[in-house]
Amino acid sequence: MRSGKHRTWPRPYSPAVHTLEPELRALHAEGVIDDATAARALARDGGQVFSVYGELRATLYAGVLLVMSGVGMILARHLEKIGPLGIVVAIALAALACVLPALRARRAGRVPGTAAEYLLLLAALLASADLAYAERQFTLLGPLWSWHVLLLAVVHAAIAYAFASPLVLAASLTALAGWFGVGGTLGDALHVGHSTPELGGRALACAALIVAWRVADHRVRPCSRFTDVFDHFAANLAFWGAIAWCLESPWTFAGLPLLAVLAWASVRRGLDTGREAFLVYGVVYAAIGLGAAITPRLHGLTVQLGFVLVVVCAAAATLWRLRRRLQEAAP
Repeated sequence: MRSGKHRTWPRPYSPAVHTLEPELRALHAEGVIDDATAARALARDGGQVFSVYGELRATLYAGVLLVMSGVGMILARHLEKIGPLGIVVAIALAALACVLPALRARRAGRVPGTAAEYLLLLAALLASADLAYAERQFTLLGPLWSWHVLLLAVVHAAIAYAFASPLVLAASLTALAGWFGVGGTLGDALHVGHSTPELGGRALACAALIVAWRVADHRVRPCSRFTDVFDHFAANLAFWGAIAWCLESPWTFAGLPLLAVLAWASVRRGLDTGREAFLVYGVVYAAIGLGAAITPRLHGLTVQLGFVLVVVCAAAATLWRLRRRLQEAAP
């Protein structure tokens, strides 16, 4: 029998979790229900929860993509009739219309619902498409076109903070990562090209900026809904940068130690906070980086395949053990 205190974690914001656990624990603490009744109720609550939130999100994502595809097809068919300026204005008006439900919710003092939040995401995507089309037709910035990507990151961030929308913040961080990737004055000033190690450096720089943004956001708003979005983007970008360094010599000697540190930090954070995704990040990215760095240096296809198989099996076993440890530590 295991002994010792269980570690408890605050649950991250997740609309997919529908449970009566807090109410049941409160009734038990007040003595309204006894230990046996509380245990049975908690077991039933945990085992029979049914949520269609995942399916709803997938449907809404598909809807957003279909709308964007439909807009593109309509514009392509009627380009000559409408004209470039008319298309720019029409897309802008459509984006503004998508913002209206969230705006009404904000004026009523409510957080936008799921449908309104996905309409905000659609508005952000329409705005992105509108700026890209305007730049293509009118070459507003010419050789400085990459600054449009940074402008999108700023605009999306403003919308995300105005309506407390994690989805639109994700669009902002995606645009920010894209700007670091395509260049701009920052890249020119640092003499950064587009080789694999240099792209890795850009990814690491973007991850560092997102971490700094997260720290500033948490200090101003300790209960921010954006913490998870910042954490996931920063972790993925940092791992991508480290793996990029692992691909080419002599950067491998810097990439592998960095990858090891990131993997340890990610696993440690996953265990401390109860977030399984960070366990997956640490183990899977470490396996990918190790395989990418060492496999090309091995001689013979059989040896390479054997090494890859060992790495995959070791990663699967490690992830299984960590997941078990996480489940054992859960309350």
